Amino acid sequence: MENNQSNNKIFIYLLVVFFAFFAGTNIFLLVNNKSQPPSEKEMVATSTEGALNLFLDQEGKASFPKDKEIIINLKADSMEKNISGYDVVLSYDPLAFEFIKATSLLTDFTIHIYKKDNYLTLLGTKMLQSQTQSVFDKTKIVSLVFKPLKAGQFDFALEPSFNKDKTDFITDETEILNPALNELKVEIY
Repeated sequence: MENNQSNNKIFIYLLVVFFAFFAGTNIFLLVNNKSQPPSEKEMVATSTEGALNLFLDQEGKASFPKDKEIIINLKADSMEKNISGYDVVLSYDPLAFEFIKATSLLTDFTIHIYKKDNYLTLLGTKMLQSQTQSVFDKTKIVSLVFKPLKAGQFDFALEPSFNKDKTDFITDETEILNPALNELKVEIY
């Protein structure tokens, strides 16, 4: 009986020591794992500079009949940086809309469009012979035309990235800017 009580005391002692060690280790890790300021590389990857916005050709109107094409424009702000190219990822419902065409609204940029499963990628490149500055200040850069296929409410969204495609600006000094993005709600009747 006395041996059994002695074993219980040792067991309780070991249990207390184990929990004290466990609690002490957790406190040590919490104190020493204070959030470090992000490195410069992390800040570049997560900070936004400039903006890309979707807006409708008929401002203030977000409801359209099913038998009419809708025009969605892309407006850019490069925060006074000279842009030599841009990449855009636009997600939408391909069962609700047929993509018709995209047109560059900038005479010194060419645009290449790649249609994926449920999104488009647009690649805008400045022509090499162009000598003009391309500083976007809420500038319309692209016009997109879609044909509605069914009624309902749908979203068009600019995505920061999708698969390996990304939305960004490239400056004339090959700096990559990650613009703030928006989405657009459209109702088809």
